Amino acid sequence: MSTRTPKRYSKIPVKAGTNATSASIDESSEHKYNSEDENYDFEALTGSSDVDGCCIIDTTTTNNNTTTAASRTSIDGLSLDEKRTKYIAERTSSKEIKYLQDERFRDEYEDNDVMAQSPEKQYRYSLPPLIHRIVITNLVNDRTILRGYRKLCRVDQDYDNVDDGGITLIKLVKLWLVIIIGILIIHPFARWIKWEIDDSYTITDFVRYDFTTVLFDMLFFFVVGRMYDSRVDIDKLFLWGMFIALGCIYPSIANDFAFLRHSLSMYDMMCNWPMILFAYVVTLLVLAVLLVGGLLRSHYRRMVMISRCIESVMLACIFILPVASNSNFHLHHWFGMWFVGMQANAPEWWSRAFQAYCLGSYINGIAVYGRDPILGCNLAFYRSTNANCPYMSCYEEAGGNGTHHYKSFVYPDWRTCNATGIP
Repeated sequence: MSTRTPKRYSKIPVKAGTNATSASIDESSEHKYNSEDENYDFEALTGSSDVDGCCIIDTTTTNNNTTTAASRTSIDGLSLDEKRTKYIAERTSSKEIKYLQDERFRDEYEDNDVMAQSPEKQYRYSLPPLIHRIVITNLVNDRTILRGYRKLCRVDQDYDNVDDGGITLIKLVKLWLVIIIGILIIHPFARWIKWEIDDSYTITDFVRYDFTTVLFDMLFFFVVGRMYDSRVDIDKLFLWGMFIALGCIYPSIANDFAFLRHSLSMYDMMCNWPMILFAYVVTLLVLAVLLVGGLLRSHYRRMVMISRCIESVMLACIFILPVASNSNFHLHHWFGMWFVGMQANAPEWWSRAFQAYCLGSYINGIAVYGRDPILGCNLAFYRSTNANCPYMSCYEEAGGNGTHHYKSFVYPDWRTCNATGIP
């Protein structure tokens, strides 16, 4: 067997303690077989085994006669399709097999293989079969729903050619259902547990005022968060179900700590935050830096880092910059988790786990407090005066028409810690 190193790998240094000769990759045994060639003659398949167990065609030596007979015996009784499957499974590409087995490239392969980093794969052999199946199986298979939907609509065309959204639409509807059902569950649950809530916010208020905007929020989250990816199954217990549940309860549990009962606004930061809250935020920033570093590394490896950076800047310009300078800007946790979560769109499991946690926190924010505007009273004042609401008569000034006869809104001043709002 040849021990030469292929040119494409010859410049890769051998690790310390590794024999360059023994670690060499042999390409001489690679059989040039096209797996898509349906006319390949598997009936005439004969071969011998190299050191890696790969079957190769070799009839040039007399010693191969015994091996050829053994190989024929191993495939006797198999159908043509079974022979083809067996051949592909055993051979694939001897170069690829050697590449994966060679210790010089193993670390690089595992680092680039997303599935190797999946906790589902790690726990596969540590969980009982029934528990493992429950944990990683969809509650409802996407294809099953799609077939039922198309049967209901009496679609007789080929599935791949039907312009009805397909699996992407099914995944979007699943996301909407998870969010709506989550809100309907957490809303009464928070009141039963006696968490801090907005007592005046009801399910009727949610349906009347917030339902449509929540659907639009999730539509944007679905697209930017790449939740249409075939590997994303939001109705799996692990990891989506577990981390969504964690996000649903942690923000309310955190309110049991007095130092966390503050908002993320310029006024509250400068006038009301205790020192321990600043230390807590610094810890979160360290974790955020690690997350961003992991995302950048993943995006760079997949050659999409520049496009993702441009995307993040554009999102910040659309949703953050227009309101960030307003003194009434209040970063509600439903908004913060929605904005950050949709950008954790790398395919690795830890990125998807954080994305699931953000969805859970979004559910918590809407169910407990409602979808309060991030500009708070400033937005309420604008809409009330613009609509000439009768209850704004206390703000009326003599003379003028339209909205100009109202007194100006008084912003909270974080420099003097004045937030009376009295004009």
